[in-house]
Amino acid sequence: MDERAVYLNGSFVPESEAKVSIFDRGFNAGDAVYDVTRTFGHKPFKLREHNQRLYRSLTYTRIDCGLSIEEMEKATLELLDRNKHLLGENDDYALWQVVSRGIRHPSVNRRGSDSATVAIYCMPVDFRGFARHYVEGATVVVPSTRRIPPQCLESKAKIANKMNHIIATFEAKQADPRAIPLMLDIDGNISESNAHNFFFAMDGTICMPTTRNVLGGVTKATLLSLADGLGIKVVEGNFTPYDVLNADEAFLASTSPTIVPVKSLNGVRIGKETPGAITFRLIQAWNKLVKVDIVRQALSHLDTEERKQLLELWKEKLASF
Repeated sequence: MDERAVYLNGSFVPESEAKVSIFDRGFNAGDAVYDVTRTFGHKPFKLREHNQRLYRSLTYTRIDCGLSIEEMEKATLELLDRNKHLLGENDDYALWQVVSRGIRHPSVNRRGSDSATVAIYCMPVDFRGFARHYVEGATVVVPSTRRIPPQCLESKAKIANKMNHIIATFEAKQADPRAIPLMLDIDGNISESNAHNFFFAMDGTICMPTTRNVLGGVTKATLLSLADGLGIKVVEGNFTPYDVLNADEAFLASTSPTIVPVKSLNGVRIGKETPGAITFRLIQAWNKLVKVDIVRQALSHLDTEERKQLLELWKEKLASF
């Protein structure tokens, strides 16, 4: 079978047959939570940790998904098993788990007005979307749209309504079509991007925004553990764009690309080299952890000429460290 399967409300169905009602609260109110992990070498990465974060989000939003965390994990692994044969050697999946509160209008809800909608699906990792960033570095831009403060909506919960981040992304891309937004909190301190945690390094120390107004990433926690193993000091605090502009290097962290070197902020170059020394060490440590060379894997998805050019540049960078 060449079509991916989807888990929807207790059943495995072909992707083209997976349908959700227009009366679903996730659709018409953004009343849903979600989580995403990915595979490395076709194996899921820290699925239990991602599920634990999903269930914390469910608790916060008062949604009962009707499944235990073990049942959610079992369904996710079975779905991956059903779809794994469609992966190429250098492909991997992003594993999405989305839970909404269910049907808004009881008269059309045959499953009962309090039944959540549970969907799990596999999306091929979009390596082409971030492959160049490993070698050239990503550009980040501070938009005018601020991160919703925790007094209004808890940042630690992974809420499906992403309009705040989407508007910030549009603003950043008006300045630079390839830019990633770096959102500030209402006090002007660095928060996070539309889909990444943000870090910068100064004098051999990693600096990161306080957890007060950012999503706690599983990738972030893993990178901090790797940094500890490498003897790299990490500090948390309130930092502004001024601090980043004077940093030695910066990087983003999220599920699919894992660690993304940052080249510039608002058009101003950060540091002398991209990636910087700490970013490079973390990439190498991650490769060892997951037993996949994440840079070469991503570059393998580019067109031949572009791939060759970027691989040569990456080899030059490897030789300089």
